[in-house]
Amino acid sequence: MKITPGIRSTAIIELEPVERRILSGLFSDAAELLDDGAETEADELAKLVGMSSGERPTDPAVLRLLPDVDAEDAERAAEFRRLTERDIRESKLANLRTALFTLSRSGRTELTEEQTRSWATALGDVRLILATRLGIATDADLEYLLEAIDEQPESTVMTVHVYELLTWAQDRITSILLETLPDLGEDDEDGDNDLGNEGPQH
Repeated sequence: MKITPGIRSTAIIELEPVERRILSGLFSDAAELLDDGAETEADELAKLVGMSSGERPTDPAVLRLLPDVDAEDAERAAEFRRLTERDIRESKLANLRTALFTLSRSGRTELTEEQTRSWATALGDVRLILATRLGIATDADLEYLLEAIDEQPESTVMTVHVYELLTWAQDRITSILLETLPDLGEDDEDGDNDLGNEGPQH
């Protein structure tokens, strides 16, 4: 995998066929996980007003993607989830579908800034899912897995390698996005940055 800044695009991703297949499968599986928790047709009112049932996800990976806003107040957490979860799910699904769409192109993939942001978020969500399946909650958990990698089953070893690849890819894309941000730390030529002059307006 190679990720570089673009000239006419924000980022360029070049993948080997096997990497393309792996990413496509991961993005598809993540989208299916999030889509499975969507409201049923019976809840038409909730759909119209953009609310969910407020029920806590039973899959630990989905709960990691959609955590409780307040671990100590179940009622508050359920109400917040009821009001916001649908929009969050749909936003995450949109990012995953954008990543899948751009993956469908042959050869190298050139991404706009919006598509690059979708990739960064989609990669982060897939990483969280893999981390949950691997039992990784802290850096120490990952270090333990890596130290005992020779003792792990082959499927776990492969998943850890994919997790590390996703970590690198997300970090690389994030760094490219950060490079596109304007430098707000520089003052103007005269050293003035007053709100009433040329500084940022609020």
